[in-house]
Amino acid sequence: MGGNGSTNRKVSFGMDEDEKVTVIEGVKLSADVLRRMRESEQADNTKSPSSVSDNQKDPSSAKPTGPSSTEIQEEIRKNFERQQSLVQEQLAKLAQRERESAAAKGLDELTPAFITEKQKAYREQENAKMLVRDGISFTSRSHKEWRAGTSNEGQISCI
Repeated sequence: MGGNGSTNRKVSFGMDEDEKVTVIEGVKLSADVLRRMRESEQADNTKSPSSVSDNQKDPSSAKPTGPSSTEIQEEIRKNFERQQSLVQEQLAKLAQRERESAAAKGLDELTPAFITEKQKAYREQENAKMLVRDGISFTSRSHKEWRAGTSNEGQISCI
């Protein structure tokens, strides 16, 4: 990557309120990069005229904010309930088909293939329940790690 006149530089990175990585110091940007950055800032300003410049921002808004723990838990609960209702609907449809099939054929004429399909449907239902439980625990763990990471102000120093 080096070239003539290449030297080691200390570069600091940080994250802004939109969780975008930004270079804080240590890199000289080309004129083209600076122009594109200014254009994107102008485009952002035209989209949100109520935004204020960096000098006028409230210091308390400098920290990245995310959804609160209760909001995340509520979203997890809603997601779980949606998935649970979908599973219930699928089970109701399956039960209806079984009743219709049993009425048409008679209970003593159930084929081994039908019984096998019924067992597969039950296993899939159990797997769906396990996936929901795993998803909730993973989301909770990820949120805790994210919260722990934001307390360090998201700055990384590279050499």
